[in-house]
Amino acid sequence: MNPVRITYDPEGDILYITFGQASAATGYQLSDQILLRIDPQTQKAAGLTIFNYSVHVQTGREVSLSRLEEAHDKAAFLLSTLTSPPISHFLRITQKEAVTQATVRHPSLQEAVACSL
Repeated sequence: MNPVRITYDPEGDILYITFGQASAATGYQLSDQILLRIDPQTQKAAGLTIFNYSVHVQTGREVSLSRLEEAHDKAAFLLSTLTSPPISHFLRITQKEAVTQATVRHPSLQEAVACSL
C-alpha cells in the first residue's frame, strides 16, 4: 500500500496530492489548473496538483486538458494514467469530441484518501 499525502494551501487555494514517498518526478502541466507528476523510474503517478481547488469543488466546473495533446508521444500514456487509480479517485476524465476534460471529484478528502488505499 502506498501512502497518500494531501496538503492544502488555503492562501493559494492549491491542493497537493502525493502518492507514495515524495521523490523526484517529471511534471506535466495538463492545463493552467492541473499538474500531474510522474515518477520517471516507475512510470507511475507520483502526485497531482490542483490549482483553485475550492472553485472546482464548489462549481463542478470541467477543465479542458488542452496541453495533453502537446505531450504528443506521451499523450496516450498520460490519459491512461489519468483514468486509472489513484488519479481516478480525484479526477473524472471525459472526452467530448476531440477535447479531453477533467472534473474534480466531490468526495470529502477523507473519502478520497480511503479510496486510494
